[in-house]
Amino acid sequence: MKIFNYVKNFAFSLFILFSINLNAVDKNTDIKVNILGDPNAPNILVEYASLSCVHCANFHIKKLPEIKDKLINTGKVQYIYKDFPLDLPAMLASMIAHCYEGEQFYSILNSLFINQKKWLKASNNKKELFKSFHLILKEHGVTEEKIKVCAAENDLNKKKWDSILASRLEGQKLGVNSTPSFILNGKKLEGSVDYKIPLKHIY
Repeated sequence: MKIFNYVKNFAFSLFILFSINLNAVDKNTDIKVNILGDPNAPNILVEYASLSCVHCANFHIKKLPEIKDKLINTGKVQYIYKDFPLDLPAMLASMIAHCYEGEQFYSILNSLFINQKKWLKASNNKKELFKSFHLILKEHGVTEEKIKVCAAENDLNKKKWDSILASRLEGQKLGVNSTPSFILNGKKLEGSVDYKIPLKHIY
């Protein structure tokens, strides 16, 4: 028996997320955290994003590099990406990204955002989608077989699937209702975010 049917389970999972008591977080589900920058930096910028979100891709391509250069690399801010998948293609892309950690996770994330239009064109067919992922990620040493393993229906990946959904639930608790959304030192930032916005609030 399969652990999850991709389309039906994702739709059902989102129904549960929108109808559940948002205070009832599954304490048995670990949410993986990949930190970019100094983990001891005094300020924490968290982004909730969906890999299929055009506005998220624009932020990662146009604005995050400057935030990284002026705030993250200088030790002022640690940045954390958290999943808030809006659809099944984003969920599968997150499943693959979370096969990796640290800098490699962020390198893969960056490539998926830069080439978002390419893999979204293939998103109606899982086989073609995985081929598209491979063409984009092979520069990172990611094989097509590895992509299949990362998204295979098994107990290990079921935990990863639940962890990604838990990340979305966490975001909903914090008031996230669109992507990208940003939380700086526990407070939700409003509107578009570039490096100047965190500068007004950091210490």
